[in-house]
Amino acid sequence: MRITFIGHASLLVEAGGLCVLSDPWWRGPCFGAQWWLHPAPFLEALEGRRIDYLYISHGHHDHFHSGTLATFPRDTKVLMAKGSTAAPAVSQMGFDVVEVGADEAFPLGANVTCRIMETQGGDTLCAIAEGDEICVNLNDSLHAASDEVQDRFIGRLASLYPVIDYLFCGYGVASHFPNCYVIPGKNREQTAIRRQRYFNRRWARVVEGLKPRFAFPFAADVVFLEDDLCWVNRPTHDNERPTEAFAALSPRSEVSTFDIAPGFTIDRGHVVHRNLRTPLSDERLLAMLGEAHRRANRYGSADDDAVREICALLERSRDLASGYLRSYDGRYRFLIRLRNARCAIAIDKRDGPPSVTMIDAPSEKAALDDFDLVYTTRAAYLRRALTEPFGNEILFVGSGGIFQYRERPLSGQQMNRELIHLLTRREHPSPLRFGGTPRSVVRAKRMLKRLVRPEAPDLYDVAAWTVFADEGEWIEPVRRRA
Repeated sequence: MRITFIGHASLLVEAGGLCVLSDPWWRGPCFGAQWWLHPAPFLEALEGRRIDYLYISHGHHDHFHSGTLATFPRDTKVLMAKGSTAAPAVSQMGFDVVEVGADEAFPLGANVTCRIMETQGGDTLCAIAEGDEICVNLNDSLHAASDEVQDRFIGRLASLYPVIDYLFCGYGVASHFPNCYVIPGKNREQTAIRRQRYFNRRWARVVEGLKPRFAFPFAADVVFLEDDLCWVNRPTHDNERPTEAFAALSPRSEVSTFDIAPGFTIDRGHVVHRNLRTPLSDERLLAMLGEAHRRANRYGSADDDAVREICALLERSRDLASGYLRSYDGRYRFLIRLRNARCAIAIDKRDGPPSVTMIDAPSEKAALDDFDLVYTTRAAYLRRALTEPFGNEILFVGSGGIFQYRERPLSGQQMNRELIHLLTRREHPSPLRFGGTPRSVVRAKRMLKRLVRPEAPDLYDVAAWTVFADEGEWIEPVRRRA
């Protein structure tokens, strides 16, 4: 078995005379103009090759990238998990989708099989076996999962494959949170570092659990070129690498880890091309991606009719979610600022569901004087979030907008979650916040649950993940394994 890292989540696995390529993305950005691929993919490995199978792990744009997928011949077979929600979209593009179940070793060719398992939230993993040689591609499916989910799939994989030769596991933050949040007194670099270190350690935990011969971090070749977000690239990529976290946590491990870059190739246990990650340079990045940088900051404009249409879409979302929104314990005033638009949208909650009003856009200072939370995004992104299935991923996975809190204490009230709930397309009324159970009963059950079993960290608690300047530099303690 020969494996070449193409870039981001794309691997070329050559086994038994077949070529299997995972999650191809290299033709343009994804999540609108938010995510850009860097370092550049190693496309030389694909020149002149016939791809027998594509594996699409899940529907996020950096894994199911329709622009790149469209460059492949339509007679290429596409491997997906049985029942995948993204399978119909791939079929509509004209591809022959082969749905593979978790309980079958699906034959790809002579002595080559694959198995695809869904973990949670539509994410999947894929194991390819050539005889006794095993490659497991976890992509995004486990590093953000809870201990319970990780342990369940670690145990299942270990029972199926007592020896895993090659393990590829994601480690990217892959979310707007918490880097798209502006809070007075926040140390944004240290907050980004804290978040990334957490996922580095989740990567290390999965590797320690599976104990493969070789382990590789991947699926995080993403940079932001929008001026409001360029700052996050170096703290997330250069402060600590997953392989360093693993070495600190498991110093006696016999697992060989490599911090791979596009072009890295391993063939039957021997490293053929030792392409490794190098530190990120802002100057070099912008020099290489100058036109992409200009595109990422080209916003267009939104006229009053466009803002009026968005107001109507928000009112519809509000009406379908009125029971949920009404039960928020408190009041708030939000402002949605649309880039290059004369008008903005005010959202005001007092005693009932929030009102939605189109207003003249105030200055940034006036907005923060009058509103608890200001959200800045593009009109096209917001319209997409309110009209397309999974359209809100462009905002809340792809980092398509900036939340700005007026005061530090307000960030502890989770107002951002109320706005996120509102900025989501829905066809049916959303469930009630507590499912009809009295709030006091829910709180009592939560307290009891915490006493019996400590909860996993809430990955989207703004106050819990933010590092403030008056707290100094944040360093996560290292708990070494025996």
